[in-house]
Amino acid sequence: MKSKAPLIFLVLSVLLAGLAAWGAHRWMSAQASLDKRPLLQQAPVVVAARVLPAGHKLQAADLAVQQWPVANLPEGRFAQRERMAGRVLKGPLFKGEVVLASKLAPPGAAGGLSAVVPQGYRAMTVRVNEVIGVGGFVQPGDRVDVLATLGQGSFRNDPVSATVLENIPVLSVGEKVERDAKSGKAPAQKVKVVTLQLKPEQAETLALASNEGRVVLSLRNQMDRAGGDGRGVRLSGLAPGAAAKPAAPKPAAAKPAGTGQGVVVELIKGVKRSQQNL
Repeated sequence: MKSKAPLIFLVLSVLLAGLAAWGAHRWMSAQASLDKRPLLQQAPVVVAARVLPAGHKLQAADLAVQQWPVANLPEGRFAQRERMAGRVLKGPLFKGEVVLASKLAPPGAAGGLSAVVPQGYRAMTVRVNEVIGVGGFVQPGDRVDVLATLGQGSFRNDPVSATVLENIPVLSVGEKVERDAKSGKAPAQKVKVVTLQLKPEQAETLALASNEGRVVLSLRNQMDRAGGDGRGVRLSGLAPGAAAKPAAPKPAAAKPAGTGQGVVVELIKGVKRSQQNL
C-alpha cells in the first residue's frame, strides 16, 4: 500500500498540471481574440464643467472635454472649448451636458436676458406673491398661466377672476428690492419677480391686467398643452349673495298738485263784491 502512494500523487500532479495548462491556453486564446477586435474610435466633445444659467457668457473654465464614441457623436457638437469663449447660452446647462450649437446665441450676442429672448418675442417681468402664487416653486423653463383679478370700475360690485394668458414660458426667476414709496431710500422688502416670454400682443394684455387688477401665476405641467374655456368666475357665481347689491333707485319726487283753474263767478251783494270758483 505504501508503495502505491507515490504513484497516486504522481498521477494527481500530472492531472492538475494538465488542467492548469488547459486553462492558461483558453485564457491566452481569449486575449488574442480581444486584441484582434478593431479599437473603438473616439472623438473630443465639449461639455459643461458646472451648472450654467441661461444668458451666461461662456469662458474656458466653464467647459470641459470628454471623449465620445464616434458612432454616437451628437449633431452640433464642439471639439475645442477655447473657440467657444464669449458665446452666450440661450438656455441653462447641467454639469456634464453636451454644449450644442442650438443652445448658443449667435456669435457677437451680448450676455444677459436679451440673448435668451427669441426673435419676435418680448421679456416682461411681473411681481409674484409667494403665498398666493407660485413664487417659491416656479423655475426657469417652466410654463405658467396668468390669472387676473379685476375689482375696479364696472367690476367693483361684482369682481371677476379669469385666465388671460396660457402656456407662457418662464425665462428667469429672481428678487428685487422695493424701496419706500415716500422716502425712496430705505428698502422696504425683497419681492419675488418672474420674467415671462411673451408675444407683443400678450405683453399688452399682461400690462393692462397688472395695471387694472392683481396678477397671479399658476404652474402647469410641461406636457399639458390644453387650454381652458376662458370664461372666468365672478364673485356672485362663486358665493351667491356675496356680491354687493347695487343701491336701490331713489323714488321719483311727487308732482305738485295742479291749481285747477275753473269758472270764476263774481257775486255782488249790495255794495260788496266777491269771487267764487266753481
